[in-house]
Amino acid sequence: MKYFFHAFTCLVLILIQTTIIHHFRVLSGFYDLFILVVIYLGLYRNLRESISVILFLGIIMDNLYNGPFGLYMTVYLWLYAAIRWSSVYFHVRNKLFLVFAVASGVLFENIVFIGSFVMFNPDSQFPGNIPENAAGQILWAFFTGPFFLVFINRAHNIWSGWFNPHVSEQKS
Repeated sequence: MKYFFHAFTCLVLILIQTTIIHHFRVLSGFYDLFILVVIYLGLYRNLRESISVILFLGIIMDNLYNGPFGLYMTVYLWLYAAIRWSSVYFHVRNKLFLVFAVASGVLFENIVFIGSFVMFNPDSQFPGNIPENAAGQILWAFFTGPFFLVFINRAHNIWSGWFNPHVSEQKS
């Protein structure tokens, strides 16, 4: 049932990211919501469950958005590895860590996207609004990221309680 939860979460985030965010001007500079899922998987779920979901997310995003195939999957896999690696050195349940993890993930994604743009289009003019867009996304990540991570974790716990009552009894 955990894979159904991840599939449902991914579908909801795809709908939010591709339809709702683009209709509200105040949300126009919002970051990639799947970064939240990757960070959540890195913090709270095991490797086998996480890798399959990340590969699924990467394939979906690579097909939805125009860019080199494998770009999103690469970003998600490296971000997942960084979160798992940082859990060795930092107290990952700390709310301050959640703030910086999401903001760092958004910054990393923007750096990879800018690098791929420069690598694949060396002769073209670099768009001037890229730094402002990246800064806006990082600010959004600072303020909303931890709340979304806590929401996803609680939703997963509620989902697990509905479909596996023995798990919720063991946690309490």
